[in-house]
Amino acid sequence: PGLRRVRQGSERRSAAVIFREVVRYLLVGGLNTVATYALYLLLMRRIDYRAAYVLAFLAGIVLSAVLLRHVVFRRPGRRYANLYVAANYGLQLLLGPLVVRAWVEWMHGPVRPAPAVAIAVCVPLVFLLQRWVFTPYGKS
Repeated sequence: PGLRRVRQGSERRSAAVIFREVVRYLLVGGLNTVATYALYLLLMRRIDYRAAYVLAFLAGIVLSAVLLRHVVFRRPGRRYANLYVAANYGLQLLLGPLVVRAWVEWMHGPVRPAPAVAIAVCVPLVFLLQRWVFTPYGKS
């Protein structure tokens, strides 16, 4: 019975940690979106919108890596964590349109909420991948 109480307490703490990480992840994601959009608007005053988009997108990856490490997960992460963060952005760029297409063409869902469906699929998946990136080996 004592071991069960210890395990349950540990499980509750783990669930609480993950919940706080999810909340911070969502807040940081919103902050990153606003910051990179503001940068995009600022850059467009000086350069072409296409170049502004690419530069803002790349700055968003860098900002994301910093915020994930220091704010969301509060640990340095695995070796090559920054590369994994960039790869996760690439995964989102590939997976998002696939989800939208699946929703509209295969599931015959309405077009307007298609991006929201992609977000609902991608955000939890990418959170889990990012959590893996910033979780030391041997811990979950």
